[in-house]
Amino acid sequence: MDFKTVQRVHSTAKSHVNQVVLDNRTWESAAAFRLEQSPLVRCYVKNDHLGLHIPYEYEGVSHYYEPDYLVELTNGDTLIIEIKGYEDDQDRAKSEAARRWVSAVNNWGQLGRWRFDVCRDPQTLGQYLETALAG
Repeated sequence: MDFKTVQRVHSTAKSHVNQVVLDNRTWESAAAFRLEQSPLVRCYVKNDHLGLHIPYEYEGVSHYYEPDYLVELTNGDTLIIEIKGYEDDQDRAKSEAARRWVSAVNNWGQLGRWRFDVCRDPQTLGQYLETALAG
């Protein structure tokens, strides 16, 4: 990656990007820790400066949504994970757009199986990954 940040970073072992930008939000930092530790995660990346922006509309205005993490599970599925405690109407519009985007990608069929979900508590991310792998 070729960008500079003033945010803290953390070295990674399960990412092709050697460091994860740690936002001031402690939940995203906790999620990175859980993803690093999970035996169900083949690899992951924080969606920071990667260019994955999902278009959505809110109150008649077009926007782009940048989800938090992309995670490849050991079964080959790719998860788009948003770390979010509180969700307002605009966040719900983002989530709905991400679900439509994932459905379109899966219908196309050229990029494997994708999923999207919102993680409400990074401490439960390990349990969520187990459920995702089973389903």
